[in-house]
Amino acid sequence: MGSGKGRAAARVRGLDGLAVTRSAWGLYRETRRPGAPGPVARVRALPRLVRDALAGRYPGVGPGKLAALTLAVGVYLVSPLDAVPDFLPLLGWGDDTALLLWFLMGLTRESGRYVEWSAARGREARAPGAPGTPAASAPEALEALETLGG
Repeated sequence: MGSGKGRAAARVRGLDGLAVTRSAWGLYRETRRPGAPGPVARVRALPRLVRDALAGRYPGVGPGKLAALTLAVGVYLVSPLDAVPDFLPLLGWGDDTALLLWFLMGLTRESGRYVEWSAARGREARAPGAPGTPAASAPEALEALETLGG
């Protein structure tokens, strides 16, 4: 009965091998969806995602959450205190690897949402009547001329 409790705790943490495998499979399925950004587009978008999230321009991830998660993962990876000590060669490095993969897969999944958000934002900016587009500029120009002339 105690082992079931340990597995449940590992599942809650999301760092066991099965959770990482499920997450990887979910990421693969997500990239195979029709119209979804592929793996290359997601990886290429990561620097823009981080930049826009830290600047507060991307609503999907707040700058505090991104910084806190990055810091927490980084501290855990370099810390001598681990859930499984690193002097146990395969097991000790396994928890660090699982955590890093979990973090990178989460970031890659979020970058897919970022690519879609960025594309939608670009479409909105190019829509007829949007500020700065030719369709919007003509009425604005006429209004400015009327104001100057009258």
